[in-house]
Amino acid sequence: TTLLIILVTVSLYVYTNATITMNTNTKRNLQLVAELISLQIKYLLYANTNISQILDYPVEVSYQKYYNIYIGTGAALNNKIRVLPQLISTALYVVAILPDETIYGYEIVLNTLSFSNKSVVLIEDPMFFGSSTITRINVTVLDNSIIISYMIEGLKA
Repeated sequence: TTLLIILVTVSLYVYTNATITMNTNTKRNLQLVAELISLQIKYLLYANTNISQILDYPVEVSYQKYYNIYIGTGAALNNKIRVLPQLISTALYVVAILPDETIYGYEIVLNTLSFSNKSVVLIEDPMFFGSSTITRINVTVLDNSIIISYMIEGLKA
């Protein structure tokens, strides 16, 4: 009986530590994905011209864990995703989140919805796509506004 109790205790300890480590790594990877996509969008905005780019991000954040990506204003994301902390409603964010919404990472793209004295407009707020998609971001610069749209072009292998 004592050996059985020791075996169960050790097994639970190992399982708990392994789960905590996997969740910590998944959260860190989701945060890195959000930062990566945010930097790509910033690059497109700083180009200050009509430009289009396929976003580069990994298919999985850990072994066979796919995730969803949201790009939107804080107001739209606050209404859509309940597990996030209260986001600034007028800021633009990228959120990488598991489908069950248990683990996420997010990064701010812009503090306000203006850039270079032009208003930033999302065609869809929030934009939503999965990690297994090939997604193109389009930035169109008009006189007083910058329009951000996206298009799903296929699936990653």
